[in-house]
Amino acid sequence: MSAALLVAASPLLATTATAEPVPDHPALGAVFPLGDHSTPKTGYKELTPGVTYRVFNQGAASDVWTVWVRFDDGQEVTTAESAATAHAEKLRAAAFGDVRVVPVNSPATADTYAQTFYGVHVGSYTTAAEAKTLQTELKAKGFTDSRVLYTAETAPDSRGPWQIRVITVRPDAKVDLRAEHGANVSGSETVRQLSAAAGALAAVNGTEFDIESTNNTHFMGYEGVPQGLYMKNNVLLGAPNNGRTALLLNAAGGHRITEVKSRTWITAPDGSTRDVDGINRVAGQILGCGGVGDDFRKTASLGNVPRLDPWRNGTCYDPNEIVVFRPEWGADTPAPAKEWGDAPVTEVVMNGNWDVLYLRDAPGPIPAGGRVLQGIGKGGEWLQALKTGDRVTPHTSVTDMAGTPVTASALAAFGAGTPALMRNGQVWLNPAANGMAHVACALPAPAAGCRPSGILTARHPRTLAGISAEGHLMLVTIDGRNPQASVGVTLPEAARVMEWLGARDAVGLGSGGDTTLMVENSLYNRPWDQWEDTAARERAVSNAVVVVKRP
Repeated sequence: MSAALLVAASPLLATTATAEPVPDHPALGAVFPLGDHSTPKTGYKELTPGVTYRVFNQGAASDVWTVWVRFDDGQEVTTAESAATAHAEKLRAAAFGDVRVVPVNSPATADTYAQTFYGVHVGSYTTAAEAKTLQTELKAKGFTDSRVLYTAETAPDSRGPWQIRVITVRPDAKVDLRAEHGANVSGSETVRQLSAAAGALAAVNGTEFDIESTNNTHFMGYEGVPQGLYMKNNVLLGAPNNGRTALLLNAAGGHRITEVKSRTWITAPDGSTRDVDGINRVAGQILGCGGVGDDFRKTASLGNVPRLDPWRNGTCYDPNEIVVFRPEWGADTPAPAKEWGDAPVTEVVMNGNWDVLYLRDAPGPIPAGGRVLQGIGKGGEWLQALKTGDRVTPHTSVTDMAGTPVTASALAAFGAGTPALMRNGQVWLNPAANGMAHVACALPAPAAGCRPSGILTARHPRTLAGISAEGHLMLVTIDGRNPQASVGVTLPEAARVMEWLGARDAVGLGSGGDTTLMVENSLYNRPWDQWEDTAARERAVSNAVVVVKRP
């Protein structure tokens, strides 16, 4: 049964949620945080004792299609209102009417200050086709860099609509909460496929990942590699972008949402030690940064700038790395990043006890149950001292930022796609700590130069996770980019939705076209990739959070 049918035809559809027990619904009297704040229509279903599904529908389309004309530097916004005004005047001088300087307000957070950005929009239309016609006219007059925009993406006064779906799992529910990936962690599969493989009662998309896309100009060739932390059954399969917020299920002390760091290192028989730079990723290139060692980012003005703090969706590089590959990666180790394609490669092939079987100088098979250490630059030189028969001793720590271990036997951990959204019952966002602030930002913050990135201000589909004071886990999807069904939420709006739902702590997972909810082998939401799409499109993703009934 489709989500649309469930919403439209469910006999449980009601205008309020007051019949359901706390905390499966917003607190009595809680005001819906979006649009005109009117009470949403709701639908409710118990999936199994202790696990519920509900849907909230509110609002109506109120926005228009327009063309966002970029500035000469290719950016859509500027912090200087005067620059936006001058850009608008150039458009008016070219005989374009309905030119608007549009402020985009980014609120203050725990580690960034408030900032107003300015963009320039031209035209107001009821259809995307009309806006595309204007875009063609703009291009003909020299305004070649623009995009068609549905104004709900950034308009603070949008009236929606919104569709919010919530899976709530009580602590006493006879289910397991797990991480699930496909045939290997270097590939991608749809949430539908991952849910079916796990026999899941419900599933949502998990971490952000290296995606093959025209927007990902530094794609490493293996769609599905997690961006940062990924753990399944307490096994570290993707290293965190250190300091980023993560969802930890079945962690020491229970489910948690907190900032996480890790360290993996190896000891040789002679007692020497060496940090491992990466786990199950291409050597020499770090998606999301936040690594260890000699990492740097490339800049046009300053050249190579050292960087060890996170930078969401950014790319850092390191010519001197050791990366460990487990069988979960796939059959064979990959070649290092193309930047170091001419550099020598040293691989140490080991069995499951970390005994050295042999060394080789090129990528090759990963032995069943074994490991391969791949080194480039100084990392490769360190590995060359090992010989057949040596036993390498591995060490790994995964902790919160206070240094407290979070590992437990059934830990499932997912690097978040957003900052924290709530902490201890309060709306609390930390974008700078998650690499989502201006690249000049210096922590601790707020500080000089620590302005937010525009990522806080745009509405997108969102997959969110929250934990209530009672220990209930909430897996939430908010559809977006769909003018007639659901326009999505900004990150501050996502935080307010989670507060309304009763979360104590909350964070976002993968978003945009990733956002998918499967329930009982059926797609319940509307995955939407672009604002101009006309049908749902299930995207292959890295991994999923799955809810599985116990036998």
